[in-house]
Amino acid sequence: MFNLNPKEEKFYKMFCEQATNVYNSALVLGEAINDLKNKENVAKKLEKLEQEGEDILSKVIKELNTAFITPIDREDIYSISKSLESITDLIGGTMHRFTMFDINESNVQAENLCSMIVNVTKEIMELMNEMKLLDKKNNIPTKIKNIKNIELNGDKLFRKTVTELFKNEKDVLTIIKWKEIYQMLEDTLDSCENVANIVEGVVMKHA
Repeated sequence: MFNLNPKEEKFYKMFCEQATNVYNSALVLGEAINDLKNKENVAKKLEKLEQEGEDILSKVIKELNTAFITPIDREDIYSISKSLESITDLIGGTMHRFTMFDINESNVQAENLCSMIVNVTKEIMELMNEMKLLDKKNNIPTKIKNIKNIELNGDKLFRKTVTELFKNEKDVLTIIKWKEIYQMLEDTLDSCENVANIVEGVVMKHA
C-alpha cells in the first residue's frame, strides 16, 4: 500500500522516540513510587523527560508543516504525537503531586497502578515500532488489545481503590490528596488507551 521513502519514515521514527521517552518516564515513576525520599529530584528528572517529549512534538509539527507526502493522515500524525506527549505530562504531574502534598510514603494501590503504567507504556513503545509495518504483517491489533486490557484493569482497580479510600480513611485532607493522585494515575492510563484508539482508527482507514 505504501512505498515509504526516508522522508516519510521520519514520522515513524519520531513516534518511536516519543514512545521510548514515555516508557522511560514511566520507569522513573515506577521506581520512585517505592521510595519517595528523593521525590524532588525525581520530579526534576521527569521535567527533563517532559521537555524532551515536547521537543519531539515540536519537531513533528515542524515536519508536518513542510512535508509534501505523509505515510498516514496529517491529523493522525499530530494526534498520536500530541497524545504521547500528554502521557509524559501526566506522569510528571503525578510526581509533582507527591511533592506538593508532601507525601513521603506510598501504598500498594498506587504502586499497582504505577506498575500498570509501566506495562502499558511498554506496549505503546512496541506499538509504535509496529507502525512502520502498517501495510504488512504486523502485531498492531494485538498491541492495541493489550493496551486496552491494561487500561480496563486499571479502571477497575481505580474504582475499587477510591471506594476503599472513602470508606476507610477518616482524615479529609488525606482523602483529598490520595484521590487526586489516584485520578492522575488513572488519567495516565486513559491517555495510553487514547493512543491505541487513534492507531486503531488509522488501521481501519487503511484496511
